[in-house]
Amino acid sequence: MRKTIRIAALLLALPLLLACLALPAGASFESDYKGYTGEWAGGGRSPIKMKLEGDTLTFDYSPVFYFDAGFGLTESDQAEIIVDCVAGFKNWEGIYEIGGRALTVVVDVHPTATGSKSGSSVSILPDNALGSMVPGCLLWRPTSSLLTMYLRSNYPRTTYFERSAMHEFGHVLGLFDAYGYGAQHWRLGFIDFSWLGEWLLPEAPLDRAPNYTVMRSGWQITPTEIEMLLWAWKNNRLQLYTKSALTWLGAQVSPAFSD
Repeated sequence: MRKTIRIAALLLALPLLLACLALPAGASFESDYKGYTGEWAGGGRSPIKMKLEGDTLTFDYSPVFYFDAGFGLTESDQAEIIVDCVAGFKNWEGIYEIGGRALTVVVDVHPTATGSKSGSSVSILPDNALGSMVPGCLLWRPTSSLLTMYLRSNYPRTTYFERSAMHEFGHVLGLFDAYGYGAQHWRLGFIDFSWLGEWLLPEAPLDRAPNYTVMRSGWQITPTEIEMLLWAWKNNRLQLYTKSALTWLGAQVSPAFSD
């Protein structure tokens, strides 16, 4: 009789035991990747901050827009460009499967405008100015005050600003380019220094960043980029797709590729 009871109890407990063994090591993305204290990481003098709660990753971005006076843009033109840029920032939202679990990404944006270039975090430049970039990402930290985004004017405006803002926002969030700098054709007189760019800042392998992905030249954000963001904010380090000279400045090849 007692033996029968023990067998029955074991059979009842077995499904519960198997369910416990099937659970992932971490109960949530928060328990796996939260590497800061308090509710938010970042902020301060930085325009970006992040909150990781359970399986929801929330970015809160407060871009301050500056428009070069040489444009002669009307207030309506400026408002349209801001709408396009905000759409690009919010394109990072979605639900991404990482390690067999779903992570929800939310991007809250609070745009304002200023007449002071030094007080801006998104600067809209004329056509003939430097290309779109976030140079401060080379020393990326969540609390950095250097995460100013520069966007170059182009045509058609609506398509360009949304796509460009989407890519450059990846730098603000903690990712570096995937396309490699050897293709930039750096020249000094008749001497081509493209080889130097490729040596210092090489192209990412295509299996890590296919052509369609946002940090190369495409329009798609993959779970890989989102996992890289988790590591960026956990380790407070700019995330790379492959080894480059930026490791000397504190960046790291993302642990997302430690397979």
